[in-house]
Amino acid sequence: MPWRESSSMDLRRRLIEDYLTDAWSVTELCSMYDVSRKSVYKWVGRFGETGWAGLADRSRRPHHAPHAVPTRVRDAIV
Repeated sequence: MPWRESSSMDLRRRLIEDYLTDAWSVTELCSMYDVSRKSVYKWVGRFGETGWAGLADRSRRPHHAPHAVPTRVRDAIV
């Protein structure tokens, strides 16, 4: 029997589905999925904002870089 592999998206989807059934408390879900309460509330919040698409990974790239070289200076150097 092969190992069952689950992506993080699949686990998040199952967590939300279990949350929506009201069969388990947040504490029980934390124990079942081995995540913190903060994570459960984060995924539930994202699901509430944007639906299933909100469960996808987001970029961790900073929105701005205060120490970045300005474009005009970079272009002058190049």
